[in-house]
Amino acid sequence: MNFNIRLQNPFYVDLRSLALIRILLGFLLLSDLIIRGGDFFIWTTDDGVMPRHWLIDWNSPWRWSLYFISGHWTWSALLFSASAFSALMVIVGFKTRFFSVLSLVLLISLQNRTPLLMQGGDSLLSAVLFWACFLPMGARYSLESVKNSLDPIKDHHKGLVNNHLSISSGAILIQAMSVYFFSAFLKTGAEWQLNGSAIYFALHLDDMTTGLAQYWRDYFWLTKPLTHYVWWLELLGPLLIFTPIANTLFRYVFIVCFITLEIGFLLSLQIGLFPLISITSILFFLPNHFWDLAERKVVLEKQQKLTIYFDQPCGFCRNLCLILRAGLFIPYAKILPAQSIPEVAKLLEEEFSWVVETEDGRRTTKTEAMETLFRSSPVFWPAAPAIRLINKLGDKAYRFIGEHREEIGARFETVLPIDRQYKLPGKISECSAAIILLTVILWNISTIPDWRKSFSSSGEETAPLKIPFPSSLSPFLRTFRLDQTWNMFAPYPTRADRWLVVPALTSDDNLVYLSTGSPAMTETKETELKNIQVFENYRWRKYLHNLGLARFEKFRRYYGDWLCRTWRDGERPELRLQGLHIYQKRQKTHQPGEEPLPVTAKRIWRHWCDKDKADSIDKQIDLKLGIAAN
Repeated sequence: MNFNIRLQNPFYVDLRSLALIRILLGFLLLSDLIIRGGDFFIWTTDDGVMPRHWLIDWNSPWRWSLYFISGHWTWSALLFSASAFSALMVIVGFKTRFFSVLSLVLLISLQNRTPLLMQGGDSLLSAVLFWACFLPMGARYSLESVKNSLDPIKDHHKGLVNNHLSISSGAILIQAMSVYFFSAFLKTGAEWQLNGSAIYFALHLDDMTTGLAQYWRDYFWLTKPLTHYVWWLELLGPLLIFTPIANTLFRYVFIVCFITLEIGFLLSLQIGLFPLISITSILFFLPNHFWDLAERKVVLEKQQKLTIYFDQPCGFCRNLCLILRAGLFIPYAKILPAQSIPEVAKLLEEEFSWVVETEDGRRTTKTEAMETLFRSSPVFWPAAPAIRLINKLGDKAYRFIGEHREEIGARFETVLPIDRQYKLPGKISECSAAIILLTVILWNISTIPDWRKSFSSSGEETAPLKIPFPSSLSPFLRTFRLDQTWNMFAPYPTRADRWLVVPALTSDDNLVYLSTGSPAMTETKETELKNIQVFENYRWRKYLHNLGLARFEKFRRYYGDWLCRTWRDGERPELRLQGLHIYQKRQKTHQPGEEPLPVTAKRIWRHWCDKDKADSIDKQIDLKLGIAAN
């Protein structure tokens, strides 16, 4: 592989990378909605665990949300549906900038409505989506990109410039690397910089780790060098990837390094979509060389002699061919009027159909022509056999469209005006991006509590060197959730497992143990709550983890209220709760080679479904637990 060793501007992005990332962002937004969707009634309505009246008072005034308009489930369902539709429009590239902005508004609204579910991946997703609003995400492989030249009937792919260099392209690349770079400066603990025990302790947080991680986490001979590798990669990788000399080579090297790091997180830690969002952000660095090589080896060979013929008087037919070329990722396919070749024109008249000609000269029509295009697609080729199965139905549909193409075409042009040229971001957009980028960089710098400590490992006590952030700019960043802090496992991983146990008294005076609203369970099973597999998804784990923090103490009241309203015994649904206690269990992580340490418990909340019987309920729960009241 020959790389040209020359000076390159390291802040460009490839428009084909933007197309890939646009599609991935849309699917990530849909995945997030699916994960939350099963419990949207619990998370986003006034009958759930976070009622609006309390959340609005508790939240920063800059944490706005469309979900604050109403606490009824129908409003939440409407916003969820709008989010899903907007994400789909981002995927297909229809009015990309508008729906990117709408997706951002809906995403921030959802995040501000559910602060106890937030994690680093959510912050990165909203940040990437924010910068995507400034980028030409729909310039390639989208409904908007079907007319990328003045004469789309000719081979449109020749002469297209895929490099995009702008302030916003530099901003998204800097954002992607800020996650690692500033995280390294926040990892000041000896576990990262000296003794190399950080990964060992991180993988002993049982509520986060996978079964695979639990298999190898005690191999300190492996976790120690990996710890040092991760810290140095996060520190130096974001700098070297912007090297202007042989930038393509450095991009390849660190794309591989960072993606394999994220794959390691994905296999070892159950932190939801975070690794997938990080991988998506890293793909902004895919160089031109990657796409040019992929097109030559994968795309060009199949498509260089593929020709789509349409009926010249039919503008709708031409536009549909343009959409198929963009949507099926067959950019090298030629689109020509059938009347330009007499034999093809005759076939079109006989079959009353469009015509697709393959590299071997074979000509197909109607549904078989569609199958030919799918078979030539580097992405959708597996669907080709399915199209063959519906050949007769497809021919009927094509005949109907052909008979009504003028009426369908007129409506089609109203919704999707193909003849509009795709516009790149203008000067106002770029100037805004520059100002915001500088503000975000300054914010990230201000998150480092002591720059002296970041650069020195000596134990000398010195006054911390912290660069302050102008308070007047803070509201803007909070409004768009750009107030980011990349402090996962920083300054060092937590050295103890914490999980909640909820013993409750039922209406027949029996003791049960609750887990996220599940039926009664034994204390032995409840103790296993530190294993994430007990939870329905990582959102529940994050919520219950945060519920144990002092910062979120007052949220426990609404969790208790929700349990009182909704808990039902699986075998005796007539039973209700009288009250419950929330205990936080804690197990300190043992040093490598030592035996596990004992589990301790502390009651952090008491809740009564019937407040008139508070004293009686507390006494009965303590009696059945065999402990004295705290």
